[in-house]
Amino acid sequence: MGPTTVGRRWLDAHRPGVTVEEHANPFYGYYTIHTLKDGQIEGMLSVHGTAGQVWYHIWHGRFIQMIGEEEGGERR
Repeated sequence: MGPTTVGRRWLDAHRPGVTVEEHANPFYGYYTIHTLKDGQIEGMLSVHGTAGQVWYHIWHGRFIQMIGEEEGGERR
């Protein structure tokens, strides 16, 4: 079972109405996935790559804005 499926099932059980993006960002030993509410990013969670444990990222606070790569690979 892939990380997005694990994340989606966890959210269904613990945060109804919240879902995950289609893409999981791989890191060493885990994946991080943005969580969505009403189609907008509302936070993130991580899924352990082997055990499938889920960490919902509450320590970041409320999502405000994404800063990162834009189309064409330019950073803002």
